Amino acid sequence: MNVEDMTDEVKDDLNKVLGTALGVAREQLEEQGVFLPFAIGLEPGAEGEDGELRLIAVPPTDDPEDPEADIDTESMAADLVQVLNQQGTDFSAVAIASDVLLQEDERDAIHVVAEHRQGLALAIVQPYAMPEEPGGPWQFEDPSAESATASIWSQDAN
Repeated sequence: MNVEDMTDEVKDDLNKVLGTALGVAREQLEEQGVFLPFAIGLEPGAEGEDGELRLIAVPPTDDPEDPEADIDTESMAADLVQVLNQQGTDFSAVAIASDVLLQEDERDAIHVVAEHRQGLALAIVQPYAMPEEPGGPWQFEDPSAESATASIWSQDAN
């Protein structure tokens, strides 16, 4: 399925998980200064009802040989994909959010990949800057879309 062929229901589902993931990530940044990878899953609703959104997280893996080591966020994102692959039938759409560094201009960004069970995957990147002074405002740029590859329902993609 491509973007032009999306039904209103698919668009609504993807907008819900994308918007919620961006909102949670921004909130965590503003409150904690950082966020670990997480996922948002949309459970299908009963006929005529909205589905419920679920937050899915995995714990960081501790390195017993180096307890001061940085948290491996790539491993956590991979663990989220594995969890979602196991629970994929519970959701109509999912989004995985992670904090990334944009290599080309060395800026931080929120990266969200959303996927619908009907085979469509989209990604959103929203660059941000920390406050210049403690307690100052965070600067969030407008999000931009980029291509993404299905990883949860890739076998079902048409």
